[in-house]
Amino acid sequence: MKWVKKFFESINHFAGETVRKDVEEACGKLRSGSDGKAEWIRNAMRKLEDSIDKKTMKKIMIATCPHTFPKGRIQKLRRKYKELGTIDKLLEVMRKDSSWKGSSYYDHPIRKGNIIYMTKIPHDPQAHRGAINKQKKQLAYCHCPWIKAAITAHKEVPPTFCYCAASWDKQLWEGILEREIEVELITSLLQGADSCVHAFHLPPDII
Repeated sequence: MKWVKKFFESINHFAGETVRKDVEEACGKLRSGSDGKAEWIRNAMRKLEDSIDKKTMKKIMIATCPHTFPKGRIQKLRRKYKELGTIDKLLEVMRKDSSWKGSSYYDHPIRKGNIIYMTKIPHDPQAHRGAINKQKKQLAYCHCPWIKAAITAHKEVPPTFCYCAASWDKQLWEGILEREIEVELITSLLQGADSCVHAFHLPPDII
């Protein structure tokens, strides 16, 4: 699997070969089905958290994301930002985009001070609206097959896993601003929350 390959490559790069081997041993063979996937990722994340500091953990999970934000959209928004001249005007444009199944493509960006908060949109908005219980609502909301497996199997996975999802919007903002930015996980389904929120810290001179 592409994600698993990137996961171990990221561990090797940021934490070293010894940690990678320890995590591989802890998670064992990946079995099929929700129980198998959930057990595998839970064991991998727990061992990783026990082996390294939070800062390194964040780097690993951000680098693990296998998805590339559409470059055309980034280029379009970078040009629009330069044209408009301010972040707030750009956010107004982004909030008007409802091209993801009738919902916000850009994760409902809200600025407070020098921080932009992005709330993930449901993967399946229609199913999310019609969900009859919390589990079904979470399954319709989440974009990640690993976390869907954990939710289905009722397995607890460390919330730091969700820094993987932060990579999507991090690519966007770094592409728009042409600068590296810091990201922080605020809430996650893995914490029992109803939504996943990440905070993107803008350089002071941007605001």
